[in-house]
Order: sequence, then C-alpha cells, then structure tokens
Amino acid sequence: MPSATECDVLVVGAGVGGAALTLALAVQFPLRVIAVDRRSGPGNINRGDSLLPAVTRHLRTWGALPSFYAAGARPVAKMQVFHPTSGLLFEGSLTPTLDDEAAPYLVLPHPAIERTLVERARATGRAEVHYNQRVIRLISEDSGGLPRIVGAVVQTEDGEKELRARVVVGADGATSTVRSGLGIDLNLIPYDHGFYIAEMERPRNYEDAMRIELHPDGNILVVPQGPDRVGIGVLVRNADQTLFRAGSQMAKFEAIGRRSQLLAGLQPFTKGAHLYSLSRGHAKQYVAAGAALIGDAVHITNPTAGQGMTMAIEDAASLAMHLGPSITAAVSRSVLDERLLGYQRDRWPKNESQIRWSHWLSRFYALPGSTGHAIHHHVFRIGSSPLGRLIQNQIWLRMATRPRREA
Repeated sequence: MPSATECDVLVVGAGVGGAALTLALAVQFPLRVIAVDRRSGPGNINRGDSLLPAVTRHLRTWGALPSFYAAGARPVAKMQVFHPTSGLLFEGSLTPTLDDEAAPYLVLPHPAIERTLVERARATGRAEVHYNQRVIRLISEDSGGLPRIVGAVVQTEDGEKELRARVVVGADGATSTVRSGLGIDLNLIPYDHGFYIAEMERPRNYEDAMRIELHPDGNILVVPQGPDRVGIGVLVRNADQTLFRAGSQMAKFEAIGRRSQLLAGLQPFTKGAHLYSLSRGHAKQYVAAGAALIGDAVHITNPTAGQGMTMAIEDAASLAMHLGPSITAAVSRSVLDERLLGYQRDRWPKNESQIRWSHWLSRFYALPGSTGHAIHHHVFRIGSSPLGRLIQNQIWLRMATRPRREA
C-alpha cells in the first residue's frame, strides 16, 4: 500500500450534497478537503434541477451564486396550474415575501448544478475533487476502546490508495458504502407511482414558470431549461410503468402529448430521460465512529415537493458550520464528536418534518383517476382566492424559502 494522503475532511461522493459540502468547507475555512466519486465525472445523471430559495441563500453566502447565473440558471417567479379544459386555474408568486429571505428560485439542469459546485470548490485552491475513484473500505482505528473511522482505501485507475482525514463524510447516495461501513440502516418504503424525467422543445406559448399540467392519467410538471427547451416530470402510475420504462420513445411522448396540449407534437430530447422510481426513508442516526452522513445517504424523500436536493445542500451547510471551526482550531476528537452530534441534532428533526410534508403533498398530487382530477380542479381553483393565496404562500415559505427560525 502506498503512503497515505492526508487531508482535513474526506468527502465520499461528489454529487450535489458532497460537492456543496466540499465548497462550503473550502470557501469558509483554511482546510484541505478531498472529495472522491466513483462516477466518471459530474452530472452524468438527470435528477433535480430546482434551486429553491433555501438553497440559493447558501450559494450566495458561499459566493457561488454568480457562477450559477453564468452557467445558465434561470429565475422562476411564478407557479401556474392548468386544467385540460378549464385552462389556467391558478397563478401564484414564488417571490419571497420576507426581506431577510430575498433569495431567488432558480432552475438549472442537474449536470450543470453539480459541475458548477465542483468548479467553484476547486477554484478555492483548497479542495480536490477526483472521479473514477471508488471507496473499497473504510479505515478504522481504536480510539479509547472504540472504533473510529480515520480514512478510506480507494480504488483508482492506477490501483489502490489510502486517504486519511480527521473526518470522513459519506455523501454517496442511497446505496452508500460509508453508511454500510458504519452499520447504519436506511429502510425504504416504495411509492405506487414514479416520475418520467425528460427534456422537450420549448413550447411557443410557454413563459418561465413552475407549470403544472393537470390530467386524470397523471399530472406533468414543466420547468424552463434554457432558451430552447423545458424539463418535464411526468407522474407515472403502476398501470403505465411498462410504457414509460420499456416502451418506444414515440409511444412515450405521444402519451405525454395526450395529457398536455402544451407539449403535444414537440421534439423530445431523450438523452438522460428515464423513469425514476420513488421511495422514502430516514436513517435513525447521521453519525457514528467519528464519521458523518449527508443527503440521500441518510434520507430519501418523494420529489414532488422538490426537497431531496434542497435537504442535501442544507445538510452540507449545517455540517460545514458545525465542523469547520473545530477542525480549524485542531480540537480534540471528543470535541469533534460533540460537533458531529450537534449537526445530527440540528438536521434530523428538520429533515423528518420535510419528509413527512413531502409525503402528504405527494399523496395529494398523485390522487388517481377522475375523482382525484376533480379534487385537483377544485383545490387549485380555490387557490386563486385570497385565502388560497395565503395558504399557498405559507406552504411555499415552509417548503422552499425556510423562515430563519426553521433554517
């Protein structure tokens, strides 16, 4: 085994959560951070693309917001809900209403989000991000009669190497190698529906908005993805799983066109299009043996409310603020452990609340058939009333903006 590479924090996984943590630590503290990822590069998956105000507030703090605009992020100021026969049912503002929460809601394709976070982290000069490097096993040492994680053995294209760190963080997703090595369980409960994620030619009469196209077969979410295309999320129930998993591209997009006149006949962009299976789950703990977990490694949520990526970046911000000052000050291991537990105490109840809210919003959004369609029609029409707008604003504050007392 070659000599070990030393760093302050080793981040396993350079997706959105891991890249955000790497950036947060490197930009705010004089620390050496190394992130490794088993993938070949950033952004080779098609996932979330919404940067909610709760996230862009952190990006602004880290000095990264201009880079996201430069990468093509588009602000979205309104939400619209359309019915196939009644037309526009509801239009509401997505602009924060509290002075200290004046952060924008942006959309940017997921690959560009990952890439921008990684580029900004590397630009600090204190962070390294390496791809094609897979963690084989964690390195554990005895500490006061208890095991403590002090690094990892990584498989690279040139063989195995050893990385040692004061703290190891698992940001390696639902199948987390780090979580398995720590013996922490994440039990998942599947949903009876999924989402088909794709991009399409931008409709002529579409304005930048979070737009929901209602339909009895399943609603469609439409968001801007640059000047020439939109991203779509098609709700797929069990009866249509075979079509959207294994059917021809023509058959899939013909079915989408039948659900939405806005999207009928438009050119699809099928690279990265896939049926996204859904589940929810929450680990009982985020830390063990001197190591920590963030993002999908410890919580999976229904994406209807757009919380998965948001929660991962909030985890990263919280962990950075709990760990950064202590590592910089070279405190003892016992103090570091207390800071890790502080991160867990901060994030676990907040994430549990968001998972619960996302679940119930998803149950409403996925109500099936003509009865569910009628309920959607009625509720969203009420949303245009003064009371409805007040309710919508409160939901938006909770799910997307996060009042300071809950941040």
